[in-house]
Amino acid sequence: MSAREVPAERACLPEVPTELARRRLSLATIVKFFGPGAIIASLTVGSGETVLASRMGAVFGFAVLWVVVVGTVAKAAVIYSSNRYIVLTGEHPMSGLARVIPGPRGWFPLLIGALAVLSFPFVASALASGIGGYLNKVVGGAAVAWGLVLLVLAAAIAWFGWYALLERAQIAIVALKVALVVVAVFAANPQWLDVLGGFVPQGLGYEPFVFAEYPEIAERSAWVEAVVFMGGLGGGMYDYIGYAGLMREKRWGALGLPGRDGAASTAGPLELADTPEERRRVRGWARAPLGDVVLSFATMGLTAVAFIITGKEILGAAHNVPSGNNVLTYQGDVLGIIHPVLRYFYIVAIIMVFLGTMYAIWEVYTRTTHESLSAVSKRVREGGVARTRRWVYGYVLVGGLALILTGADLVSLISPANIVGGTVAVGIYGFGLLVLERRVLPKSFRIGRTGRSLIAASSAVLLVAGLIALAQYSGVLR
Repeated sequence: MSAREVPAERACLPEVPTELARRRLSLATIVKFFGPGAIIASLTVGSGETVLASRMGAVFGFAVLWVVVVGTVAKAAVIYSSNRYIVLTGEHPMSGLARVIPGPRGWFPLLIGALAVLSFPFVASALASGIGGYLNKVVGGAAVAWGLVLLVLAAAIAWFGWYALLERAQIAIVALKVALVVVAVFAANPQWLDVLGGFVPQGLGYEPFVFAEYPEIAERSAWVEAVVFMGGLGGGMYDYIGYAGLMREKRWGALGLPGRDGAASTAGPLELADTPEERRRVRGWARAPLGDVVLSFATMGLTAVAFIITGKEILGAAHNVPSGNNVLTYQGDVLGIIHPVLRYFYIVAIIMVFLGTMYAIWEVYTRTTHESLSAVSKRVREGGVARTRRWVYGYVLVGGLALILTGADLVSLISPANIVGGTVAVGIYGFGLLVLERRVLPKSFRIGRTGRSLIAASSAVLLVAGLIALAQYSGVLR
């Protein structure tokens, strides 16, 4: 055995729950095992599926709908592979990648982790700046000052655990907001044949009014605009490393074995015996992360579609593009089409959505950082999540405050994070997962040929799209 390898533990997967043992995964079973995906869905609904989707509908019309399909399918495929691996082996993919990727030990997870960690302050500051600009329009006061206060407030709420008092109300309001947007889709009465045509891949071009009324947007590459949206759709590596770690809380599969539910575990991947009984357990337990990922990304995808349609029919029709300090201002018009009083509900809803997202990032980012560093550092692994939390909070808070002080708006701040962390890093990670599964799992336990082809294609699409957008964003390509 190579010195790089960690001895694997010979054991059996726990018995599969009755619901997962069935050949077909029912909706009731998916809902029952829906957990970590719900956290990620609520985390990303603030910017990716709300703000950016409305903006895409306003500037591109229905022609951008196919980007939702490509983005959600590609990311869901990669993240299912990641979550499936930790459930079946009990080892976080980042730890496995540190062992199996050739070259200096740990360089691959350190690369992925670095791309994720570098994105943290940009996402945090973008959220705070977005709601700060909105409060500036609604109640007055400097947008930058609002952003600074909101970022500090969100950090305090997360650090001291105060959010538990608001959690149920936030979930209910977010759910109602999404439901109302779906109602608004039908109230807007779009041309449904045109909507369906938007799901066919096609070139993207700005609506004519954008060139005359929003020259700063028209100067920006349409490809960059679309990839920034795709990168934010469903989150990025800054969320997904922590997403896999959240599987520990559910104790699915190998994570239900003694000593494997904590990030400090030094055990290697569970060595699965290639027997009919174990193959049955693998098929059953693999359905748990599958259902969780499918429901999570389907929810986010459908939400994005609804906001694109209303963005086109309501905001685009009025030439109101979410941008600058008005990135949230016009969206009240989406609910106003149902009834004018719902504009006031929007004020409460958007603040709750963003506060919920700003709260959640601190804990998810802590897990992402801890899982990334634990893969290569015994000291970090044994120090526990609590020690990592202090450093992450300080880094995100200081970095986020500095970025807010630049006065940049939400779209400007979120763009580099979504391109690098939301597409490029996810694509690299996907290719790493294919190598990891091949090196660790017996052939009969790996994802099937069709699934592997989908993961490879998804990784390639995300990586190439992100690299082109990054080159255009940085001025290397025109």
